[in-house]
Amino acid sequence: MDSAALSKIVFVTGANQGLGFAIIKVAALRDPRSTYVLASRKRLAGEEAAKKLRELGVTAKIEVVQLDVTNDEQIAAAVDFIETRFGRLDVLINNAGISGPMRPPPSESLSDMRVRYSTVLNTNLTSVAILTHAFTPLLHAAPAPRIINVSSGLGSMSNALTRKMGRVPAYGASKVGMNGLSVHLQVEENDRVEAGIRVEEPKIRTFVVAPGLLRTSFTGFSEKGRDAEEGAEAIVRLVSEEVAFEGGSFLEWDGGELKRVPW
Repeated sequence: MDSAALSKIVFVTGANQGLGFAIIKVAALRDPRSTYVLASRKRLAGEEAAKKLRELGVTAKIEVVQLDVTNDEQIAAAVDFIETRFGRLDVLINNAGISGPMRPPPSESLSDMRVRYSTVLNTNLTSVAILTHAFTPLLHAAPAPRIINVSSGLGSMSNALTRKMGRVPAYGASKVGMNGLSVHLQVEENDRVEAGIRVEEPKIRTFVVAPGLLRTSFTGFSEKGRDAEEGAEAIVRLVSEEVAFEGGSFLEWDGGELKRVPW
């Protein structure tokens, strides 16, 4: 049977608003058989988001989990919840992230600069590595597991060098790092499969997605941004469909199709 046709357990971080909310909304309306785990830093905000989704016509099962991705105890609790309730995780979507101040003051001290970079990298890169590691055994328990890491156009070094784009070094560097992490995790998984290690465990495919500039609170509702649901499209396609792209691909939704983004 096509694995895309099976109901899934889909876990989305930072899902109480913006892109994460749009991912669950679009995916759940298209596939109401699957279960969507809405992870939110604040429990109440997550519950309110779930209520809003139901008001918007979502009938799929939604579970709310409190999760600050920088909190290891909450990560462990989220893993325990998924293991106890479902015994597997089909799709992990690492969406939660921060940008940090767009224009730090020229008078910023070296110690303040270090804290700013450490905070952005801890949330956008280190926490993705830790969360992915924590959920890997449950992903290996699924028939066709996938990880989707939400990156940015700023994560493309080629595009940053050749196009007029935002200049946010800490955030951009965190997304370049996330892209590199995703590739190395995929290579590690490929090596495991090729070596015949734990042959009973299916191969995890990891994808990186650039949703584009969106009109959400993350961007201050930029007038240049596109609707969050359009930004969610590439991610939803990777959740719901079998795609020809191999794990480790950096993708975007452009012109009505999935396309590669240059590294």
